[in-house]
Amino acid sequence: MDVKFDPERHIRNIYREPAVALLSPYGEVLPGISGTPGVSEELPSTQEIGVDRIVMQPGSAFELHTHPGAHILYVLHARGLIHVDGTDYEMAEGDTVYVPAHYAHGVRAHPDAQVAVEFLAFGIPHMPLDSPDRMGFVTP
Repeated sequence: MDVKFDPERHIRNIYREPAVALLSPYGEVLPGISGTPGVSEELPSTQEIGVDRIVMQPGSAFELHTHPGAHILYVLHARGLIHVDGTDYEMAEGDTVYVPAHYAHGVRAHPDAQVAVEFLAFGIPHMPLDSPDRMGFVTP
C-alpha cells in the first residue's frame, strides 16, 4: 500500500481541532481529561501511526492501564507524573517518555498543579481518542 501525502488529512493543528472526551475501557467519559485528534495513517503493515494532544486538568488521572501498542509522550505544558513499576516519575515541559506496548503505567496531573498538563501522545498502532479500546485498565 503506497500512501501519498494528502494535506487535507496529513496536516492537523491540535489547537484548532475540536476537543474530544476520552473514554475508559467501559465506554465511560474520563472526568477532567480531553484530547485533540492529530494526524494518523494506516501503515503498510495495516497498523496505524498517530498523534493526539491530551489535556489533563488539575486533579485528573489515568488509572494504571496498558495500550495495544508502544507510544511516546511529549510534554508541551506544565508538569505531570507517570507511574511505572511502582514509582512516580515527574514529567515537565519538553520531556519525552517511551512506554512499551502492553506495559502498565498511569498518568496524572502533578499534585501541585494550578494549570492543566498538556502532552502529545504518539502511538503505533494508533487508537482514536474516543475509543474504549484505546486503553485497558489494570488491577494493581
